[in-house]
Parts: sequence; structure tokens; C-alpha cells
Amino acid sequence: MQDLTQGSIKQQLLTMSGAFLLNLLAGTVFSLVNIFWLGRLGSSAQAAVTLAAIPMMFLLTLMPIISVGSGIRISHAVGAKDRERANQIFNEVFGASLLVIAFIGCVAWINREAFGFLLTSNPETAALIAAYSRWFIPSIVVQIPVFVLAGALEFTGNVRAGTIAQSGTVVLNAILAPVLMFGWLGLPPLGVDGAGLASFLACSASMLGLLVYCARESAYLTMRPSIWLARPKELWGALKVGLPTGMESGVMAVYLLAIALLLRPFGPAEQAAFGIGQRIFQAGFMPLMALSSATCVLVGQCYGAGLTGRLRETLRISLLFGFVGAPVLSLFLEVFAPWICSNFSSDPAVIAAGTLFLRIASLSLIPASAAYAVFAVLSGMGNTKASLYTQLIYAALVIVPACALSQLPGFKPSWLWTVMVVAGVVQALMAWHFLRNEFRKGVDRPHVIPAIELTAAQ
Repeated sequence: MQDLTQGSIKQQLLTMSGAFLLNLLAGTVFSLVNIFWLGRLGSSAQAAVTLAAIPMMFLLTLMPIISVGSGIRISHAVGAKDRERANQIFNEVFGASLLVIAFIGCVAWINREAFGFLLTSNPETAALIAAYSRWFIPSIVVQIPVFVLAGALEFTGNVRAGTIAQSGTVVLNAILAPVLMFGWLGLPPLGVDGAGLASFLACSASMLGLLVYCARESAYLTMRPSIWLARPKELWGALKVGLPTGMESGVMAVYLLAIALLLRPFGPAEQAAFGIGQRIFQAGFMPLMALSSATCVLVGQCYGAGLTGRLRETLRISLLFGFVGAPVLSLFLEVFAPWICSNFSSDPAVIAAGTLFLRIASLSLIPASAAYAVFAVLSGMGNTKASLYTQLIYAALVIVPACALSQLPGFKPSWLWTVMVVAGVVQALMAWHFLRNEFRKGVDRPHVIPAIELTAAQ
């Protein structure tokens, strides 16, 4: 556990952002490794893996409901120096996650073939989606407890364990994926099945490592199986905080599903380009996401300790860092988009479409940096509803105009990417609106904290 209620805010944000960035890089590399090797199997395999991940986002909505909600509550307990309550929250949420994810994972696995035919009109791609999902769905089921464990540790200020686990997962997957896909070392070639199996084995090893880590007697958060099935005391409070975040992930899953269906008439090449471009864009966005995560953890502990002034200063520094980093990231994607895409596909059509997506989408990085900083502060204070409301409006501002535009002659995917940028600007303005309201009225707090004035946050 690391006490974030004292010390240099700039140093803590930079240190924790670096650790979170390593975690995010590990997750993105995990995805990009599969896309890289699947490119050797053709655009249909790349499109299949991209599309298979979209329904799984509905399953992953459980992750923020459980991990973010419990993590924020744990950070409040850590800030208040209440270790017993932090452990109570952790164990109740971990036990609940095991039961729920097992049930939902079974339902998703049984219906994996139906998802394939829903997402594409190409029979070959649909078959590949079902084949990949055979092992990919179990890997997602395993990842949920891993996220809960790592997320709980992160909100105590310990990001090292999660970083090691994530890095180990990436390394193991990078080794296993080509071996299983192409039949190296005398093994039978499994194709996309091998990619899914590699993910499952790598995630399982990561979960085992974190379980061993949390089983230590010296751990701040310790495993207490007797609490898992006992009558919960803190679970509902964690779920109330995490539910809006999970619903937000569900909205994003619907949003991506709508985009996939809008791209369906353009064929596997355009779908593969979107999958590659989306992953590259997420990789470029990772420094801002890491900063947002670090801000949320620091704000959570300061909020639990009742340190209003330190909370305001954290917001100011986070915004400053974001406004410095976002233009650099945007320029990088604008300049190097063709070269980056060419490393993931040899198909000229896929490269051209992916490049266009990245160059347009990169324009949204600057407004998004402000929105992420604001939502990190609000979430750290326990208000996760604001982000959900803006995500709903953002999705509507993209899907409704895009559906209308798709009916016009000459509709192109670039129209859709432009709509996304405009919606991103609106989202940033709405985030600031919610921040103003929150600072003026205050929220329910674990301590009596004076009202935060907007001018002090500027």
C-alpha cells in the first residue's frame, strides 16, 4: 500500500501514470500480437478476431462494475486508514465476481456461433469467429478475476503487482500464439483456434500468479474465502459506484457493434482496417488513459482523507499534463499512420482505410484528454454517473447521424470517422458542465468536506 495523501502530486502522477502505462501497453501489445500473426492468415482472420471481440465487450462490462466500483471504495478506505474495511470490500467483490462471470461466460460460449453469423455476411469469417471464440471466451472469463485483483491493488497505490502480471501475460501470449497458430515445434497448426488458446493459457497463468501474491500473510489486501459467500456488507456500495461505469462499457459495446454493422456492406477489408486502426488508436491514447487512472486513484485517497485542496490541485496538474501530451500524440498518428498500418497488414486496401481512420480519429485526442481528466476526478470522488451520461449522448451523436448518412448515395466510412470527432468535442464540453455542477453543489462524502469552488479548480 502507498499513501498518496501526502507528497508531491506531480511526482506521484508521473510515477503512477508510468506504471499504468506499462499495464495498458501490455494489454494493447497482447491484442496487437494476435493481429500481427493473424495478418499472416489473411484479412478474413483479422476481421474475425476484430468482430469476435465486440460481443465480448458485453461480458467485459462486468469488469468495471466490479473492479472500478470496489477500487474507488477501497481507495476511500485506504485514505481514511481503514484497512479492515478495505479487505471487506475486496473479498466480497472478488467472491461475487467468480460466481457471476462463470454463469455469463457459459451463456456466451454456447452462443458463439450465433454471434458469428450476426456480425458478418461472409460464411468463412463467421466460421472463423466461432473457432476463435472457442478459447477466447474462456480467456475473458479468466481475465475478470485478474482485473478485480489487479484493480484492487492499484487503488491501494500498489501498481507493481498488476504490471508484472500483465507483462507476464503478454510475453507468454507472444510466445504461445505463433507456436499454436502455425504448428511450430512439431505441434499441429490450429490457426485462429491457436490464437484463442494462447490467450486462455496466458491469462490463466496471470490469474494464478496474482492469487499467490494476495495469499501472502504480509499482503495489505488478503484473501478471506469465508467472506466470499457470506452475507455482504459492502458489496452493494461498490456496485452502486461501479454500475454506471459498467453500463458505460455496455454503451461502448453497442456503439462498436453499430459501427461494425455499418461497415458490413464494405466487406472484410474495411472491417479489418477498422479493427487495426481502433487498436492502434487505443495504443496512441494510452498515455492519456494512464494519466486518467493515476488521477482517479490519487483523488480517491485524498477524498477519503478529506483533503479538498489536494484534490483540486490534482485536477489542475492532470489537465496540464493532458494538454501537453495530447497534441504530441495526435501529430505522431497523423505522420506515421501509413507506416504503422503497413506493419499489421500487407493488403493495400486495409492499409489505406486504416490510415484514413487514424488521421481523422487523432483529431479527437485533445478534447478527449480534457474529458478523461475531468471524469477521473469525478470518479475518484465516487461520481461515475457523469461519465455514463456523456457516453450515452456521445454514442447517440455518432450512431444516429451515421445511420442517416449511410442511407445517402456515396456513403463512405470517412464520414463516420468525422462524426466521431465532432461527438468527441461535444463530450468534452459536457464533461466540463458536469464538473461545474459537482463542484458547486458538492456530493455525499465519507467525511465532511467543504464545498469545492470551481474557481479554485481552475
